[in-house]
Amino acid sequence: MKEYTEAIHAERLLKILKKDTCNKCPATKYFNDGGHPGRLYKNMPCEICQKFVGLKYRPESIFNICPCKRLGKERAIEKSWLVLEKKGYLAK
Repeated sequence: MKEYTEAIHAERLLKILKKDTCNKCPATKYFNDGGHPGRLYKNMPCEICQKFVGLKYRPESIFNICPCKRLGKERAIEKSWLVLEKKGYLAK
């Protein structure tokens, strides 16, 4: 198993945002919304996903869910695009 990194997250997030904008997890196989993100990577992808858009990650919380569910679809997508642009992932 490999490490889920911010760069992997950004690359996979871009693929999702260019196609189907929500309810897809970048860290699951085939961007499956029903899968568990921890099955492909040795670390917990939810932490990277949530911190990417500025959410506080609490591993003990049951509220560690998709930013689309925490922020609402439109706000999560908006924040994702802003971070992708700010960090230079759109230029790659």
